[in-house]
Amino acid sequence: MNAVMVIGVAGVGKTAFASHLSKLLGIGFIDLPRYVGERRLYEGLEEGDMVVDLARVASSIGAEIRRGGPAVIASVYPFKPRSVEVRAAIVLRMRPDKLLRVLEERGYKPWKIASNLEAELIDLPLTQSIDRYGEEKVAQLNVTDRDLRELAEKAADGIRSGRLRELHEEVDWAAELERAGQLDMILSYISRHKTF
Repeated sequence: MNAVMVIGVAGVGKTAFASHLSKLLGIGFIDLPRYVGERRLYEGLEEGDMVVDLARVASSIGAEIRRGGPAVIASVYPFKPRSVEVRAAIVLRMRPDKLLRVLEERGYKPWKIASNLEAELIDLPLTQSIDRYGEEKVAQLNVTDRDLRELAEKAADGIRSGRLRELHEEVDWAAELERAGQLDMILSYISRHKTF
């Protein structure tokens, strides 16, 4: 049995992308926040957010996949379900100035927006995914102003053909934001609202 991971910070479209990808591949779908909440796989709440117990999550999802078959998992955390091979990891990325608007529209608190912006700006989802799964299994997709269904279709084709890695797109948010005149605004937002 195996899993396909869809990784990214809050607001990039993981749930919609992963749900569509699972349908295209004909396999199960697990939305990690919902899964964790329904099964109470968290250690407690911190400012209203679940503090996820990743060891319990890895064990529970691993058992579920071994019983029910392969699945696409949408998660902010690059983790490995226990005793399950991760076939591929797709890291969704969004330009931080666009991400800021999405998170504000969703009503996120400024400190949480700042944390997600910083992670996106410094490539944290990508570097953690490469560390966890190996570079050969990871493909990064820029979802900024793009159709998630179309990207999921390309990803499904890439997974089926064993050529997902060819879809990998490099991003340099600092350079793009600098060109767009938005870098100082993003850095200022992070500096003002980040909690240490």
